Amino acid sequence: MFLMVVRKMLNNRWMVLCLLIGITIAVAMVSTVPMYTDGVLQRMLIKDLESYQEESGNYPGTLHIKADLSSRFTNQDERLEGYHALKSQVTERLEPAIGLPSADTTCVYWLDYLTGLPKEQRSENPKSVYFKLNGIPGFEEQVNVLQGRLPAAEKDAEGVYEVVAFKGAINDNDVPLDVVYELSHSQMDLDVPLYVKVVGVVEPKEGSELFWYDGERTTAGGFIMNGELMERELIEREPTLLTIVQWNYALDYHAITLSNLRDVMIGLQNIQRELGPYKEMGITYSMPTVELLSQYLTRAAQLSTTLLVLQVPILLMLAFYIFMVAQLIVDYEKNEIAVLRSRGAGPGQVFNSYLIEGLIVAAIAMLIGPLNGLGLCRMLGAANGFLEFVQRTALSLELTGKVYLYALYAALFSVATMLVPALLSCRVSIVEHKRRKSERKHKAFWKKYFLDVLLLAISGYGLYAYQNRQQILELTGAASGDVPIDPLLFLISSLFVLGAGLLLLRLYPYVIQLIFYLGRKIWSPVMYASFIQVGRSRGQEQFLMIFLILTLATGIFSANTARTINRNAEEQIRYENGCDIVAMAKWESNEDSLAASGQSSEAVTYREPPFEQYEGISGIEAVTKVYRNGEVLVKFGDQNKTGTTIMSIVPSEFGKVAWFRTNLLPTHWYNYLNLMTEYPKGVLLSKGYQEMGIQAGDTIYYSWAQQNMQQAVVLGFIDYWPGLNPYEDPYFMVANYRTIELNMRIEPYELWMKRAPGADAEQIYADVQAKGLAFTSFEDTTQQLVTIKNDPMLQGTNGALTLGFIVTILVTAIGFLIYWIISIKSRVLQFGIFRAMGLSVKRLIGLLLAEQLLISGVAILLGIVIGGLASELFVPLLQMIYASAQQVPPFAVVMSSSDYLKIYGIMGVVLAIGFAVLGVLVSKIKIAQAIKLGEE
Repeated sequence: MFLMVVRKMLNNRWMVLCLLIGITIAVAMVSTVPMYTDGVLQRMLIKDLESYQEESGNYPGTLHIKADLSSRFTNQDERLEGYHALKSQVTERLEPAIGLPSADTTCVYWLDYLTGLPKEQRSENPKSVYFKLNGIPGFEEQVNVLQGRLPAAEKDAEGVYEVVAFKGAINDNDVPLDVVYELSHSQMDLDVPLYVKVVGVVEPKEGSELFWYDGERTTAGGFIMNGELMERELIEREPTLLTIVQWNYALDYHAITLSNLRDVMIGLQNIQRELGPYKEMGITYSMPTVELLSQYLTRAAQLSTTLLVLQVPILLMLAFYIFMVAQLIVDYEKNEIAVLRSRGAGPGQVFNSYLIEGLIVAAIAMLIGPLNGLGLCRMLGAANGFLEFVQRTALSLELTGKVYLYALYAALFSVATMLVPALLSCRVSIVEHKRRKSERKHKAFWKKYFLDVLLLAISGYGLYAYQNRQQILELTGAASGDVPIDPLLFLISSLFVLGAGLLLLRLYPYVIQLIFYLGRKIWSPVMYASFIQVGRSRGQEQFLMIFLILTLATGIFSANTARTINRNAEEQIRYENGCDIVAMAKWESNEDSLAASGQSSEAVTYREPPFEQYEGISGIEAVTKVYRNGEVLVKFGDQNKTGTTIMSIVPSEFGKVAWFRTNLLPTHWYNYLNLMTEYPKGVLLSKGYQEMGIQAGDTIYYSWAQQNMQQAVVLGFIDYWPGLNPYEDPYFMVANYRTIELNMRIEPYELWMKRAPGADAEQIYADVQAKGLAFTSFEDTTQQLVTIKNDPMLQGTNGALTLGFIVTILVTAIGFLIYWIISIKSRVLQFGIFRAMGLSVKRLIGLLLAEQLLISGVAILLGIVIGGLASELFVPLLQMIYASAQQVPPFAVVMSSSDYLKIYGIMGVVLAIGFAVLGVLVSKIKIAQAIKLGEE
């Protein structure tokens, strides 16, 4: 049977190739989910761990275990037994449980509560020295000797133990070298005298930062001796001396991957559980980055879910495509199936032949699909918006077992889809086959069971659930993450597009018949024949139409989704910062001298740096002064309001520099700036002040830092203002900087800057450095926008939406050519008769164009309408990502004409290529051959 299936596939190789393309695309797309998730989160994980190290100064892979044995065991036998049990637990069971290589390991034994006096006393009142002995195995290779030498690994003939110390410990304890001290314990008597001698001063060797995980503080100011010697001679023989034992593992965090992260977290949890019985020893366990690592498991699950959900429409379309091609293959082979059935072949044998064919195609797709997925992942990583790409550092991608597992799921789903037509046809005998050919075509499954209505009902439920959720958020003021999210909400847009498309296709034949009936007396022969052909097509064109509808509708919805997500994320950053660059220059003051003399800080005076030097920065178009203070007292009548935030600006300059969305206020915000220019002593207040009964035109008084009260007239009330969040600062005011400058003590102000067109960060930073300008803070909005665009979730969303549109375009192009090529080949006789009757090639092509208009043109129009309607209804669902009431600026649905032009342009090119291919096919039809074919 296998050879028969292979021969059958070769005879029908072009259709099998089309089937292979569809399954390969499905496998490639699904395999991108784990591949991209692991790649981008791996990069972000390592980057976050490195950032943690830079900001905190601590190694991210630090695992610290510490036990205070003195707090639990007083009996020496119990302490020794407890020590051995803990050491065995840590070194033999816990180290392998971590599952990560250790870049370095440090073990420290502490012998505390020791004091020493010189063995040979040279004065009547010798100074006692506090000794903390640290036994550290292997420390000798991790230090440089500054003075003296390293300690011996054995005690000398007189029983003296040699130790060394860091320079700080030597200075703090004022211990000379080569002086023998006799130690005593503050809490017990020693059975055997303990003598030590400091023989050297050391420092951590360069590159030993992981071993000395806390620098010189690793020894807590103690004296260091050979670790093996301490354990053998002191701990084993006098265990009550042992106070604390600790292990520090510098785990190689670069070895943490998304594939082993869960195992690492389980290992760390097992460590914590295994150490539970040792709590009585005062044991502590810490790894500062555990919380950061655990977040990535959640982020990986969220990102995988998001990518899969975004791929649902594309996978649905691929399922349609695979079903269509499989149906065409089965239709092409129905005579052969009927013959096989008439000659004794059972339905199972026929079905098995198609199963073998599907498995062969799926196996090939499994081989090449994940490799193609690598290229798609690079596209995902380079996406900066819908159909927008930028140069980024390539992701580190691997073809793991998880990738092939996802690919296997996609392949099996594709095989199941392509076997549906075979399952429906394998039971048909030759008699049944001939009878069905003569019967009127039955209703399609989706028409018979009203699948379109069901899909629209489900999407309607999604909208209802969304509206209820929004009401909860508005009433409670909760963040969106506090209310459970119905997973169906992320799928309803796809279901709506599909349901609306199928519903319109249900109505399409009736509309065509109505148009034909209304114009039956005026149609030209070409249009008349076109209407007849489309009206009698038995619905074969509906697969092509649903492809076109899904492509256009999905493309429009994806474009609007990506544009809305990106624009809202960008506007949040721009609003929060207020402009392109916000800097604070370094001001000289007498603050230090006042603090030293104990005088009040209210008397601090500042010296303003020359403002002109900032106006000449290369790459900066405009600069303005903005003063902010959050401790302002506002008086109105007998009412006082403390904690008001004031922003004082130069109106004429502020409007040129600041960013503000123009629809946030009742009128354009420039009108407010003009009003402030006209009335320099006027102020704008947030609407929170209306609760105090203040109205426009009222007089208020304000001051801060015990300065004179200033009078101001209220010019109006505002909800929003650049750089001011009404939810964080519900009471704020905007005043004129010139008024503040003349009447109040000068204090450091912010510098708000606007980039010149085409200027980049390097140009600005280089000029700042060249001019020696000093800043205490420098916030660049552009850099923050780059950071947010590199967020895995945003990047993956942009990439998935772009990738989905490109794939749908590709599948639509193939489906378009398949449908029309088969249609033309099945109508060769009809075209030959038309030509024999005198219809020119030009009119014949016009006939096809008319049919294209009635099928492809209508489908494109429906796709545009459905896509626009889906955007209006479902893009606002994205608001659930943010806090409902507290997003600043408020969430806005964004649609860009440039995105529509891209979609229409790409679709136009694809259809133009298809038309060109069809034109060539029609022009090559030979009349005589067609007529002869009809006679045969």
